[in-house]
Amino acid sequence: MKDKIIVFIIGVLVGAVISTGAFYVYSTTSNSCNNNQPTQMNGGTPPEMPNGQNNQNGQPPEMPSNNNEQNSNNS
Repeated sequence: MKDKIIVFIIGVLVGAVISTGAFYVYSTTSNSCNNNQPTQMNGGTPPEMPNGQNNQNGQPPEMPSNNNEQNSNNS
Protein backbone atom coordinates (compact mmCIF):
# COMPACT_ATOMS: atom_id res chain seq x y z
CA MET A 1 0.00 0.00 0.00
CA LYS A 2 2.86 2.36 0.85
CA ASP A 3 4.45 1.72 -2.56
CA LYS A 4 1.24 2.72 -4.37
CA ILE A 5 1.03 6.02 -2.46
CA ILE A 6 4.64 6.89 -3.28
CA VAL A 7 4.07 6.11 -7.00
CA PHE A 8 0.92 8.27 -6.93
CA ILE A 9 2.75 11.23 -5.33
CA ILE A 10 5.62 10.95 -7.82
CA GLY A 11 3.11 10.85 -10.68
CA VAL A 12 1.32 13.96 -9.44
CA LEU A 13 4.63 15.83 -9.09
CA VAL A 14 5.82 14.79 -12.56
CA GLY A 15 2.46 15.82 -14.04
CA ALA A 16 2.66 19.19 -12.34
CA VAL A 17 6.17 19.77 -13.70
CA ILE A 18 5.10 18.81 -17.24
CA SER A 19 1.98 20.98 -17.20
CA THR A 20 3.91 23.96 -15.78
CA GLY A 21 6.54 23.60 -18.50
CA ALA A 22 3.87 23.36 -21.21
CA PHE A 23 2.12 26.47 -19.88
CA TYR A 24 5.43 28.37 -19.80
CA VAL A 25 6.23 27.43 -23.41
CA TYR A 26 2.71 28.39 -24.53
CA SER A 27 2.81 31.77 -22.78
CA THR A 28 6.24 32.68 -24.17
CA THR A 29 5.31 31.72 -27.73
CA SER A 30 2.00 33.60 -27.61
CA ASN A 31 3.76 36.75 -26.35
CA SER A 32 6.41 36.60 -29.07
CA CYS A 33 3.74 36.45 -31.79
CA ASN A 34 2.00 39.52 -30.34
CA ASN A 35 5.18 41.64 -30.57
CA ASN A 36 4.01 43.55 -27.47
CA GLN A 37 2.02 46.06 -29.56
CA PRO A 38 -0.92 47.67 -27.77
CA THR A 39 -4.35 47.16 -29.26
CA GLN A 40 -5.50 50.19 -31.25
CA MET A 41 -8.62 51.16 -33.10
CA ASN A 42 -8.61 51.11 -36.90
CA GLY A 43 -6.75 54.24 -37.92
CA GLY A 44 -7.24 55.75 -34.47
CA THR A 45 -10.87 56.66 -35.19
CA PRO A 46 -13.83 55.33 -33.22
CA PRO A 47 -16.26 52.95 -34.93
CA GLU A 48 -19.23 54.47 -36.74
CA MET A 49 -22.75 54.54 -35.38
CA PRO A 50 -25.06 51.77 -36.67
CA ASN A 51 -27.09 54.21 -38.81
CA GLY A 52 -23.93 55.52 -40.47
CA GLN A 53 -23.73 58.81 -38.60
CA ASN A 54 -20.44 59.55 -36.88
CA ASN A 55 -21.25 61.98 -34.09
CA GLN A 56 -18.20 64.27 -33.99
CA ASN A 57 -19.70 67.07 -31.85
CA GLY A 58 -20.01 64.94 -28.72
CA GLN A 59 -23.82 65.09 -28.61
CA PRO A 60 -25.81 61.88 -28.13
CA PRO A 61 -28.14 60.85 -30.97
CA GLU A 62 -31.74 62.03 -30.93
CA MET A 63 -34.15 60.08 -28.80
CA PRO A 64 -36.60 58.25 -31.08
CA SER A 65 -40.26 59.11 -30.78
CA ASN A 66 -42.13 56.42 -28.90
CA ASN A 67 -45.28 55.65 -30.91
CA ASN A 68 -46.19 52.77 -28.59
CA GLU A 69 -46.64 55.16 -25.68
CA GLN A 70 -48.91 57.46 -27.71
CA ASN A 71 -51.00 54.53 -28.98
CA SER A 72 -51.49 53.11 -25.48
CA ASN A 73 -52.70 56.50 -24.18
CA ASN A 74 -55.31 56.76 -26.98
CA SER A 75 -56.78 53.31 -26.23
